[in-house]
Amino acid sequence: MQGIIKKKNPHGIRVIPGFGLTLGVTLSMLSCLVLIPLASIIWSAGKLSPAQFFAVVTSKQVMSGYAVSLSCALTAALINVVFGVILAWVLVRYEFPGKRLLDGMIELPFALPTAVAGISLTTLYSDQGWVGALFAKAGIKIAYTRAGITIAMIFIGIPFVVRSVQPVLVKLDRSCEEAAQMLGAGRTRTFFKVILPELFPAALAGFGLALARGIGEYGSVVFIAGNIPYKTQIAPLLIMSKLEQYKYNDATAIAVVLLILSFVIMLLINSVQVYMQRFQGGAENGGSLKKVVEAYDKDSHSAVKWGLIGTAVLFMAVMMVLPLILVVTSALKDGWNAYLQAVLDEYTIKALRLTVFATVSAVVVNTIFGIFASLLISKYYFRGRQVLATLIDIPFSISPVIVGLSYLMTFGRLGWFYPVIRMINEWLGTNIRITFAIPGVVLATIFVTFPFVSRELIPVL
Repeated sequence: MQGIIKKKNPHGIRVIPGFGLTLGVTLSMLSCLVLIPLASIIWSAGKLSPAQFFAVVTSKQVMSGYAVSLSCALTAALINVVFGVILAWVLVRYEFPGKRLLDGMIELPFALPTAVAGISLTTLYSDQGWVGALFAKAGIKIAYTRAGITIAMIFIGIPFVVRSVQPVLVKLDRSCEEAAQMLGAGRTRTFFKVILPELFPAALAGFGLALARGIGEYGSVVFIAGNIPYKTQIAPLLIMSKLEQYKYNDATAIAVVLLILSFVIMLLINSVQVYMQRFQGGAENGGSLKKVVEAYDKDSHSAVKWGLIGTAVLFMAVMMVLPLILVVTSALKDGWNAYLQAVLDEYTIKALRLTVFATVSAVVVNTIFGIFASLLISKYYFRGRQVLATLIDIPFSISPVIVGLSYLMTFGRLGWFYPVIRMINEWLGTNIRITFAIPGVVLATIFVTFPFVSRELIPVL
């Protein structure tokens, strides 16, 4: 987030017009697509008495699920902060062969389906996998342990840190570094005393996003977790278990706890970030990226440079490249003919068409929302600004299981909006459905990709 800037003159009239329009569009779309479905979970959980709700969310198995998800997510987020800053530094400050490829691979966890990522990571780190077999010889088991869960959370969380730190590092004012060095500070002292404080708010934002996303992650974790009760059973899986037992109120009760936890984490991170930026000041007058890169390419400390590049490349090779290679080799293990037959299958074609339709619809809707939301957050000061920014980020941090549950509790047969849909169908003689139909797929796709456009535009604006 950019620092808070008041866009009013002394008479209280807003200098930049359009506040009402941007606020209205942002709140309308946010409410319809995110807040109302999430409110349905709270409404459903409200059917339980306080004693019943407390009994569900504090049961031994559920508390164990919270502990597994939270501890692994925290460990993964801390690791991601360290390697995320290194990756961002290498991508901004140095030139080397394959830099563009390395930069492009950062978004791989966003593009790769979580189920595919989970299966590939499980295969890679199992006792017979390429990496897991090496550790198995030393008696170390990775898959179906908390270590495996942490690795999966590192995989899905690293883009949040890198993409949060990278734009700040690009705009960092080089004059402060030069002044520190002229006053006798070494490179290490300059980094920790001058550069790191400027990067800290962005790194903190990335940490918060990675932490919240890890707590709610399901698809890429469920396979490698093994789902052993009281050992590797994650909280989102408990929601699925309750749904399979038709205990919808219990499932929504657990979802409410995870939802509140994600919101509190994001709100705290955003508040601390804004506080630090307000009193620390931004790095808005930095030199161009080209000058920064040229300056560091002349760095005489080549050992440090290539050491950092090697660390970044090794990290990406283990966390991104190997799973990607495994996916490709698994797809082609039966030959090109079998691969083409699977891809050109009638059901596969229909599924791809639906995926493309849902994706294009989500891009259109989220682009419109992202433009209005980013203008509102970056150009205007108003009460509740940080709460609104946190709500926009909520789809990043909550579990996909909760997303599906929220739409089920809104538009499904047990949802509060279902009587309205049934009434419309009776009046018009139609058979409109939301859940288990194309509209539900489109809405869910919009939800999970909701903050992407605004998150990219807000730092620029």
